[in-house]
Amino acid sequence: MSADSICTIDIIELLVNDFFTYIHPLCPFPHEQSFREAFRKREDYTNRPFLALLASMIGALVASFPRKPRQHLKARGKDHMFPNAMSLVNRCQQVCTAARGAGYLEREDLNVYDAATSYFLGLIGAYTFRWRQMRLYFSEALSIIRGLRSHVSAEEQSYAQLASMSSASGPNGLSHDGLRNGPPDYITQELSRRIFWTVFVGLRYASGCHSLVQ
Repeated sequence: MSADSICTIDIIELLVNDFFTYIHPLCPFPHEQSFREAFRKREDYTNRPFLALLASMIGALVASFPRKPRQHLKARGKDHMFPNAMSLVNRCQQVCTAARGAGYLEREDLNVYDAATSYFLGLIGAYTFRWRQMRLYFSEALSIIRGLRSHVSAEEQSYAQLASMSSASGPNGLSHDGLRNGPPDYITQELSRRIFWTVFVGLRYASGCHSLVQ
């Protein structure tokens, strides 16, 4: 599996740029420089969690701005690949699920980027009016952050046992090379806190929209 499982790589590159243009200012994660470097190295060939994150990001973009991907596909004569935006969203979800695999929460190298993947899957649910999917994935994102304690600073790590549970990696963590003992670095803490507050605000907004629909 690779990014080519979603779409051709030229379209993927355009969608990644669109993500950091339109979605990232509202959901400021993952760490852009690290992600772009990992994508430039095509880690999607060897790094399943990175591929899952990439697929979830593109799925969230397409669900949020369905016309933009259609314009890219049409401009390159590839609009026949996906008859509508939801077909591309579904492809992204399928690739993300396959890349994560069964038992992904039990991985020893689970980190803050896995929480970001869960958030984007929840965002897809929100934009496609699948409220149960939204709630489940948003809750999962928060559970990963709390379980890793990746939002807690070094000063707040009271016990060595809790510190050793923090396995989220920082700007170079997309390689997922294993556990890292000690408190999380600053970038990991910041990403975790951004995910938490984005989920918090998103749930408040989605709850209001859901009540209006009902």
